[in-house]
Amino acid sequence: MTAQPRHARKGRRPGLAKDIVLVVAALLGLATVGWTVYAQVTGATIIVLKTGSMSPGMPQGSGALSMPADAAELEIGDVVSAKLDDSSPWVTHRIVGIDSVPGDPQKRELVLRGDANATDDLFPYTVEKVLRVQFPIPFAGPVLAVVTAPLFLGGLVLVIGLLVVWAFWPAPVEEIEEELALRHGRTERSA
Repeated sequence: MTAQPRHARKGRRPGLAKDIVLVVAALLGLATVGWTVYAQVTGATIIVLKTGSMSPGMPQGSGALSMPADAAELEIGDVVSAKLDDSSPWVTHRIVGIDSVPGDPQKRELVLRGDANATDDLFPYTVEKVLRVQFPIPFAGPVLAVVTAPLFLGGLVLVIGLLVVWAFWPAPVEEIEEELALRHGRTERSA
Protein backbone atom coordinates (compact mmCIF):
# COMPACT_ATOMS: atom_id res chain seq x y z
CA MET A 1 0.00 0.00 0.00
CA THR A 2 1.41 3.36 -1.04
CA ALA A 3 1.34 6.16 1.52
CA GLN A 4 -0.78 9.10 0.47
CA PRO A 5 0.32 12.68 1.13
CA ARG A 6 -1.60 14.57 3.79
CA HIS A 7 -3.35 16.77 1.22
CA ALA A 8 -4.66 13.69 -0.62
CA ARG A 9 -6.00 12.24 2.61
CA LYS A 10 -7.83 15.47 3.34
CA GLY A 11 -9.32 15.55 -0.15
CA ARG A 12 -7.75 18.82 -1.29
CA ARG A 13 -5.23 19.85 -3.86
CA PRO A 14 -1.81 20.88 -2.50
CA GLY A 15 -1.16 24.60 -2.60
CA LEU A 16 -4.71 25.60 -3.60
CA ALA A 17 -4.83 28.42 -1.03
CA LYS A 18 -1.42 29.64 -2.21
CA ASP A 19 -2.56 29.54 -5.83
CA ILE A 20 -5.66 31.58 -5.00
CA VAL A 21 -3.60 34.18 -3.10
CA LEU A 22 -1.15 34.48 -6.00
CA VAL A 23 -3.94 34.80 -8.59
CA VAL A 24 -5.75 37.49 -6.56
CA ALA A 25 -2.47 39.39 -6.00
CA ALA A 26 -1.66 39.13 -9.71
CA LEU A 27 -5.11 40.40 -10.71
CA LEU A 28 -4.88 43.35 -8.31
CA GLY A 29 -1.41 44.15 -9.61
CA LEU A 30 -2.59 43.89 -13.21
CA ALA A 31 -5.56 46.18 -12.51
CA THR A 32 -3.28 48.73 -10.85
CA VAL A 33 -0.79 48.69 -13.70
CA GLY A 34 -3.63 48.82 -16.24
CA TRP A 35 -5.20 51.88 -14.61
CA THR A 36 -1.81 53.60 -14.31
CA VAL A 37 -0.99 53.05 -17.99
CA TYR A 38 -4.50 54.09 -19.07
CA ALA A 39 -4.34 57.27 -16.96
CA GLN A 40 -0.88 58.16 -18.28
CA VAL A 41 -1.83 57.59 -21.92
CA THR A 42 -5.25 59.26 -21.87
CA GLY A 43 -4.91 61.79 -19.04
CA ALA A 44 -7.88 60.20 -17.26
CA THR A 45 -8.36 61.07 -13.62
CA ILE A 46 -10.95 60.60 -10.93
CA ILE A 47 -12.31 63.80 -9.44
CA VAL A 48 -14.00 63.57 -6.02
CA LEU A 49 -16.94 65.93 -5.52
CA LYS A 50 -16.59 67.71 -2.18
CA THR A 51 -19.96 69.46 -2.20
CA GLY A 52 -23.51 68.48 -3.10
CA SER A 53 -23.85 71.04 -5.90
CA MET A 54 -24.24 68.29 -8.53
CA SER A 55 -26.88 66.33 -6.59
CA PRO A 56 -28.89 64.20 -7.09
CA GLY A 57 -26.97 62.66 -10.04
CA MET A 58 -23.58 63.11 -8.39
CA PRO A 59 -24.00 63.67 -4.65
CA GLN A 60 -21.24 64.84 -2.32
CA GLY A 61 -18.52 62.20 -2.02
CA SER A 62 -19.13 60.78 -5.50
CA GLY A 63 -16.29 60.43 -7.91
CA ALA A 64 -16.26 61.27 -11.58
CA LEU A 65 -14.06 59.67 -14.22
CA SER A 66 -12.84 62.67 -16.18
CA MET A 67 -10.83 63.08 -19.38
CA PRO A 68 -9.02 66.15 -20.70
CA ALA A 69 -10.94 68.04 -23.37
CA ASP A 70 -10.22 71.09 -25.48
CA ALA A 71 -12.59 73.99 -24.91
CA ALA A 72 -13.50 74.02 -28.63
CA GLU A 73 -14.99 70.48 -28.26
CA LEU A 74 -17.37 71.36 -25.43
CA GLU A 75 -21.14 71.55 -25.69
CA ILE A 76 -23.87 72.93 -23.48
CA GLY A 77 -24.91 70.17 -21.08
CA ASP A 78 -21.41 68.73 -20.63
CA VAL A 79 -20.26 68.36 -17.04
CA VAL A 80 -16.73 69.71 -16.65
CA SER A 81 -14.16 70.46 -13.99
CA ALA A 82 -12.56 73.88 -14.43
CA LYS A 83 -10.70 76.54 -12.46
CA LEU A 84 -11.23 80.30 -12.49
CA ASP A 85 -7.45 80.79 -12.26
CA ASP A 86 -4.35 78.86 -11.20
CA SER A 87 -4.93 79.49 -7.49
CA SER A 88 -8.63 78.59 -7.51
CA PRO A 89 -10.01 75.17 -6.59
CA TRP A 90 -11.47 72.87 -9.23
CA VAL A 91 -15.23 73.24 -9.70
CA THR A 92 -17.28 70.48 -11.31
CA HIS A 93 -20.52 71.82 -12.78
CA ARG A 94 -22.65 71.59 -15.91
CA ILE A 95 -22.09 73.95 -18.84
CA VAL A 96 -25.13 76.21 -19.35
CA GLY A 97 -23.48 78.72 -21.68
CA ILE A 98 -20.49 78.90 -24.05
CA ASP A 99 -19.03 82.00 -25.67
CA SER A 100 -15.97 82.49 -27.86
CA VAL A 101 -13.06 84.52 -26.53
CA PRO A 102 -12.20 87.36 -28.93
CA GLY A 103 -8.61 87.08 -30.19
CA ASP A 104 -8.12 83.48 -28.99
CA PRO A 105 -9.90 80.81 -31.06
CA GLN A 106 -8.74 78.00 -28.72
CA LYS A 107 -10.35 79.45 -25.58
CA ARG A 108 -13.98 79.54 -24.53
CA GLU A 109 -15.82 81.39 -21.80
CA LEU A 110 -17.99 78.90 -19.95
CA VAL A 111 -20.99 79.64 -17.78
CA LEU A 112 -21.38 76.80 -15.28
CA ARG A 113 -24.09 75.79 -12.82
CA GLY A 114 -24.38 72.93 -10.38
CA ASP A 115 -27.42 70.72 -10.95
CA ALA A 116 -28.59 71.42 -7.38
CA ASN A 117 -28.06 75.20 -7.70
CA ALA A 118 -30.76 77.68 -8.70
CA THR A 119 -28.29 80.20 -10.18
CA ASP A 120 -25.22 80.15 -12.39
CA ASP A 121 -21.74 80.38 -10.89
CA LEU A 122 -20.76 83.99 -10.11
CA PHE A 123 -18.00 84.30 -12.70
CA PRO A 124 -17.53 82.74 -16.13
CA TYR A 125 -14.56 80.38 -16.60
CA THR A 126 -12.18 81.30 -19.42
CA VAL A 127 -10.53 78.02 -20.40
CA GLU A 128 -8.53 76.36 -23.13
CA LYS A 129 -8.69 72.88 -21.61
CA VAL A 130 -10.93 71.29 -18.98
CA LEU A 131 -11.63 67.87 -17.52
CA ARG A 132 -14.87 66.56 -19.00
CA VAL A 133 -16.79 64.10 -16.83
CA GLN A 134 -17.38 60.77 -18.59
CA PHE A 135 -19.47 59.12 -15.88
CA PRO A 136 -20.03 59.30 -12.10
CA ILE A 137 -18.62 56.75 -9.65
CA PRO A 138 -20.91 56.50 -6.59
CA PHE A 139 -19.17 56.46 -3.17
CA ALA A 140 -15.71 56.90 -4.73
CA GLY A 141 -14.78 59.70 -2.32
CA PRO A 142 -14.82 57.72 0.92
CA VAL A 143 -13.21 54.70 -0.76
CA LEU A 144 -10.41 56.80 -2.29
CA ALA A 145 -9.85 58.58 1.03
CA VAL A 146 -9.25 55.22 2.71
CA VAL A 147 -7.18 53.53 0.00
CA THR A 148 -4.90 56.52 -0.52
CA ALA A 149 -4.20 57.06 3.19
CA PRO A 150 -0.54 56.36 4.05
CA LEU A 151 -1.49 54.00 6.88
CA PHE A 152 -3.68 51.90 4.57
CA LEU A 153 -1.06 51.83 1.81
CA GLY A 154 1.69 50.82 4.24
CA GLY A 155 -0.49 48.10 5.73
CA LEU A 156 -1.46 46.86 2.26
CA VAL A 157 2.18 46.62 1.19
CA LEU A 158 2.98 44.72 4.40
CA VAL A 159 0.06 42.29 3.99
CA ILE A 160 0.82 41.65 0.30
CA GLY A 161 4.48 41.10 1.15
CA LEU A 162 3.59 38.60 3.87
CA LEU A 163 1.16 36.77 1.57
CA VAL A 164 3.78 36.50 -1.18
CA VAL A 165 6.36 35.19 1.30
CA TRP A 166 3.78 32.69 2.58
CA ALA A 167 2.84 31.62 -0.96
CA PHE A 168 6.46 30.97 -1.93
CA TRP A 169 7.51 29.49 1.42
CA PRO A 170 8.82 25.97 0.78
CA ALA A 171 6.69 23.04 1.85
CA PRO A 172 7.94 20.81 4.69
CA VAL A 173 10.42 18.15 3.57
CA GLU A 174 8.01 15.36 4.53
CA GLU A 175 5.27 16.78 2.31
CA ILE A 176 7.66 17.16 -0.63
CA GLU A 177 8.87 13.58 -0.19
CA GLU A 178 5.28 12.32 -0.03
CA GLU A 179 4.38 14.25 -3.19
CA LEU A 180 7.44 12.90 -5.03
CA ALA A 181 6.64 9.36 -3.93
CA LEU A 182 3.07 9.75 -5.14
CA ARG A 183 4.19 11.13 -8.51
CA HIS A 184 6.79 8.36 -8.84
CA GLY A 185 4.13 5.77 -8.10
CA ARG A 186 1.85 7.26 -10.78
CA THR A 187 4.69 7.24 -13.31
CA GLU A 188 5.46 3.56 -12.70
CA ARG A 189 1.80 2.56 -13.04
CA SER A 190 1.31 4.47 -16.30
CA ALA A 191 4.44 2.95 -17.90
